[in-house]
Amino acid sequence: MKTFEDQWELVRKKGRVKYVLIHGLLLWGLPMSIVANAYLHYRGGIPWKPMIYYSTPIFLLFGLIFGFFMWKFLENRYNKQK
Repeated sequence: MKTFEDQWELVRKKGRVKYVLIHGLLLWGLPMSIVANAYLHYRGGIPWKPMIYYSTPIFLLFGLIFGFFMWKFLENRYNKQK
């Protein structure tokens, strides 16, 4: 079983930009955008077009911010354990 340090070293080798884009943008921002848009459309009755134009870029931006902060958090955790 791999430890956190071993797993994080593999992630670190790929780089911060790749981590932020994959984990922040694609794995957090995009799914949150889809879920929020579907919820607002079906429960709130908001039309698709304006909602997608305005909310999707916001969720993708927050996904990038989330990915950056997760990188910093995990990097600090790694440095404290090492």
